[in-house]
Amino acid sequence: MILNIPNVITFFRILTVPLIIYLTHIGNLKFVCFLIFLASFTDWLDGYIARKYNMYSRLGEILDPVSDRIYILALIYIVHFLNLMPIVLILLLLFRETLLTSILAYLKTRGITGLPVHYLGKMGSFCLLIGFPGLIFSVTFLETKTLWLTIGWSFMIWGVFLYFFSTYKYLIQARNILLQYA
Repeated sequence: MILNIPNVITFFRILTVPLIIYLTHIGNLKFVCFLIFLASFTDWLDGYIARKYNMYSRLGEILDPVSDRIYILALIYIVHFLNLMPIVLILLLLFRETLLTSILAYLKTRGITGLPVHYLGKMGSFCLLIGFPGLIFSVTFLETKTLWLTIGWSFMIWGVFLYFFSTYKYLIQARNILLQYA
């Protein structure tokens, strides 16, 4: 079934991205923080429902990681817009996204629909999806700025490390798959 509850939740999460960016531009950061929290919760919720009620679908397998990428790209844009992260780190994260997208596009031209999700990539995304909001919360809730900066950067450091380590793992997976089809 394509239109199951987890897929609807994932679509909802994707639809919040333009709203989050718009609200950032008009300076409504408290509502942005609420939507980030809601979207992060729905990222957990759709997976939980899919596993508990066996509501797996090919669309969900594709849509969930795509929604994570869209969400992370939006958060990269927001932290850049708010000047919360060095440009070098932003460029490294964008490079990683571009590299993996290019590899997946190349694999698709060879008839390979994707790479198996690696737990390091999921953990990297999880850390980034806590780290980015932590940085955004630091400029939203000034009375607890130090706390949010500590949380944000702690998770960002681990997230970036796991993100790049998982990239290495995905490159090996892609190479091995291509060697099988060669």
